[in-house]
Amino acid sequence: MRIYNRYLLFLVLASCLIDVILAFTRQIDIAVYFTVLVIAYLIITVLFVYFSPKTRKALSLVSIVFLAGFMVVVVLKIMEVMRLK
Repeated sequence: MRIYNRYLLFLVLASCLIDVILAFTRQIDIAVYFTVLVIAYLIITVLFVYFSPKTRKALSLVSIVFLAGFMVVVVLKIMEVMRLK
C-alpha cells in the first residue's frame, strides 16, 4: 500500500471514529466537531513525514486554511464568553 493511500485511510478512519464518538456523546456543537477533526488532521499529517516536497507544500496550504478556521472558532468562543460576563 502506497503512503498516500495509507494517509487517506488513516484520515478517513480517524474522522469516522471521532464522528461516532462525538455523536455517541450527544455533542451538538459543530465547532467541537470542526476543532477535533482539525486537530486530528494536523496530528496525522505531521506523523506522515515521508511525502514528496510538492505534496508537503500542498498539505501545508490545507493545514494553514484549517488552522485559520480553528482560530475563527476560538475567537468566536472567546467573544461568546466575554458577552456572558
